[in-house]
Amino acid sequence: MEPWHNWRGSMMGQAMRDPLFLATMVVSEQAAPAVGDLCLRCHTPGGWIEGRSVDTTGGMITAKDRQAIQCDFCHRQVDPIYQPSTSPVEDLPILDALETLPLTYANGQFVTDPDPVRRGPYADADADHQFLESPFHRSADLCGTCHDVSNPVFVQGSTSAEYVAHDLDAPHPDGDLRNMFPVERTFSEWLMSEYATTGVYAPEFAGNKPDGIVSTCQDCHMKDVSGRGADGGPVRSDLPLHDLTGGNTFVPDIIPLFYPDEVDVAELEAGKLRAEYMLSLAATVELTETVVEQQPALQVRVTNQTGHKLPSGYPEGRRIWLNIKAYDDYTNLLYESGAYDAATGVLTQDEDAKIYEIKPGISQRLAAAVGAEAGPSFFFVLNDSIYSDNRIPPRGYTYANFEAVQSPPVDYVYPDGQYWDDTVYVLPGGTRQVDVTLYYQTTSKEYIEFLRDANVTDDLGQQLYDAWVAQGRAAPVAMAGESILLERTGVPEEETPAYANLLSQNVPNPFNPGTRIECSLAQAGHVTLAVYDAQGRRLRVLVDELRGAGPHVVRWDGRDEAGRQLPSGVYLYRLDAPGFTQTRKMLMIE
Repeated sequence: MEPWHNWRGSMMGQAMRDPLFLATMVVSEQAAPAVGDLCLRCHTPGGWIEGRSVDTTGGMITAKDRQAIQCDFCHRQVDPIYQPSTSPVEDLPILDALETLPLTYANGQFVTDPDPVRRGPYADADADHQFLESPFHRSADLCGTCHDVSNPVFVQGSTSAEYVAHDLDAPHPDGDLRNMFPVERTFSEWLMSEYATTGVYAPEFAGNKPDGIVSTCQDCHMKDVSGRGADGGPVRSDLPLHDLTGGNTFVPDIIPLFYPDEVDVAELEAGKLRAEYMLSLAATVELTETVVEQQPALQVRVTNQTGHKLPSGYPEGRRIWLNIKAYDDYTNLLYESGAYDAATGVLTQDEDAKIYEIKPGISQRLAAAVGAEAGPSFFFVLNDSIYSDNRIPPRGYTYANFEAVQSPPVDYVYPDGQYWDDTVYVLPGGTRQVDVTLYYQTTSKEYIEFLRDANVTDDLGQQLYDAWVAQGRAAPVAMAGESILLERTGVPEEETPAYANLLSQNVPNPFNPGTRIECSLAQAGHVTLAVYDAQGRRLRVLVDELRGAGPHVVRWDGRDEAGRQLPSGVYLYRLDAPGFTQTRKMLMIE
C-alpha cells in the first residue's frame, strides 16, 4: 500500500508533465497573456509557491516542480476557513499573518504551513517528522481547492447565463466564485449531490468502509484499504489508498514520449489500468424493448453512478457516447449509431447519436472584441457562454441547486431528482439482436487538432498531435455494455400494440405565436408535457394529468406560466409518460 508507486502513476503526480495541459496552456497564453499563473498554481503548486510562475508560460519550471501535486504540498495545506474547535489551533497565526484569505475552496487559493509541519487525518500517526491531526484532510473541501475553477476576468451580467468582462489587469471586483465564469464545477456538483448530504450506498467504491457508504471525494478516489501509511506506522483498516484515480486513460500513454527520464512506464501503466477500472464503475446501462409506430425500438438508460456530472471536469474534448449496433438473425449489421473509427479518430455524428459533453463558447457580444467567431469554442480562457451541457447529473440533483452553482443543464432537460438519461432508438424491421456500449474518451480528435492548428508559439501542438496518432488517437474505453435479443420483431400485425409511445415534432416549426404538439401514449397513465428554455428552466406546464392510451394533441400559445409572451428563440418540450420520456426542440420566431 506504499503511496509512492500509486501516486507516481496518477495524473495528480503527472499534472505538470501532461502534454495535453501544456499544449492547452500555450494556446491560452496566446489568447490571454498571463493566464498561465492561474493554471500553474494547481498543476505545480510547489513551483508556484516558490515564485516560478512569474514566467506565466511555465518557462521557469524545474524538474522538481514537475512532481506536481506532491506529498509535501498536500500535507502542509491549512484550512483557509478556520473552523473553531475543529481546525488545529496552530492554524490561527498562519491565517492571521495573511493580508487576504480565500473566500471559498476554489481556484487554487490554498494556504500552506510555512514550516515543515505535515498534516493528516490521524491523531496517532507514527512519523519521523512533526505532524498535526487535520480534519481538513478528511474533508472534500480540500479537493475543492483545485476542482472548482472559474475565470475571474468575467462577472455575471443581467442574467444568470450572461457574463461580461470587467477591467483587465484589475482584481475581480468581489472575489465571489459565483460571480465568475465557470470553467469546472466538479466540487460544486458534488456539494449539491446526495453524496454530500447523506452519503450513498456504493460498496464498489467504498473499499473497507463497513457500511459501504461513500460521501467525500476521498471515499471514492482514495478508498479505504488495510495497510501502513509509512514504515513503522500502525496497521490500519481505514488507510486512504493514495492512487488518486480519475478517468484519464490517454495521457499516461504519451508522457514517456515527452519525459522519458522522469517517469516510470510501469507506474503509468498501472495508473491507466486503475482509471479504466474506475470508469467501469462510473455508469450502468439498462435496455428496455419497446415499439414506436409499429417499428421495433429500444430504450437505453444510462445511469450516473458518480458524485458529480458524467462526464465531469474541464471541457478539453472529453466525452462519453452510446454506440448502438443492430443485427438480424444472421448477424448482418442493419443499423449503427455512434460509430467510431479508430483509424481516424472520427466519431460519427449521425442523427441519432447521443454524446454527453459540455460545449462552452464565445458570445456574440464578446466575439468582435477578441477577434474570434461566436459560438462553441475550445478557447476556454475566452469563453463567456455555455452553449450546451447534457452531461448526466448525480443523485440528489435539482435544477435550482445546480443553477446556483453555475452548472445547470443547458439546451437539455433533466427533471429534479433524475440522475439517468433515456434515449429511444427506432430500429429496422428484422432486427434480432442489439449491442449497446457506453464509451468514454479523454479527448477528441477535434480538440487535438485545435491545439495543433491554434499554436503559433512553438511546435508543442504538433508534438502532441504526433503523439496522439502514435498512441492510438486517445482510444475510447468501454465503460458499460449490454446486449438484448428482441422478441417483437416479425410478430403478426394483429398482435402488435394498438398504440406506441411517441412525441412528434411540433407543427408548424418555426412558429409564431402558437404551435401544435402531437403525441401518442402506449398506455394510460399520468402524463406531463412541459416547455423549457434553452438553459433547461421550466416555463410552462401544458399537461399534468391522467391521459388515456392513444393519440393526443396539445397547443401552446408561446406564453409562460404567468401569461407573458415569450421572446423568439429555441425552446424545448418534454413528454414524461409511463415508461417513456422524450425531449424535442422548437423555434419561435418574430
